[in-house]
Amino acid sequence: AHLNYALDGFNWVQKSVRDMPNAYCEGLIGYMRNVFDSLGPMDEGSRAGLHFSCCGHVSERLVRLLSERPAEEGSRSDGLPPILKIDAFGLKNLSKDVAEFKIFASNTGVPQLADTFDELKSITDAMLDPELPTLLRPEHAEARKRKYPYLSLEKVGNILEKYIGAGMSLMGG
Repeated sequence: AHLNYALDGFNWVQKSVRDMPNAYCEGLIGYMRNVFDSLGPMDEGSRAGLHFSCCGHVSERLVRLLSERPAEEGSRSDGLPPILKIDAFGLKNLSKDVAEFKIFASNTGVPQLADTFDELKSITDAMLDPELPTLLRPEHAEARKRKYPYLSLEKVGNILEKYIGAGMSLMGG
């Protein structure tokens, strides 16, 4: 519910690059930090499981918002619909958010928790990579898989359908 509230009406067409994470990211990290701090009396395994569940949910929802196609009229919805538009600055700012989520997860002391954000990081990194058009060519499939092991061509295609504005060159790469 907190994630849906934080992202309800969020504008992914940013028009400029931020030097800090978006407010929804900072709010979610603060919320998760408070929840995680309250888990002290739990046994280590249960506490780690809740950490993974929370971070995994945030990552999965952001991947889905970014990379799924808008739902057909009358189809089932489980929260916020996928975003309709994003620009290069929105992607760049999202990559800052992903880096902040990974730092937060690393600082919890739960081993490998930051890995829950790997797919989201892979997608944002790929979408910002000036080599992406080359990597998408069939003859470069192996290089693409090595560089972005979590990248799905279907998700890239869906994101590109939402992409508006000028290319990544405005941001220097």
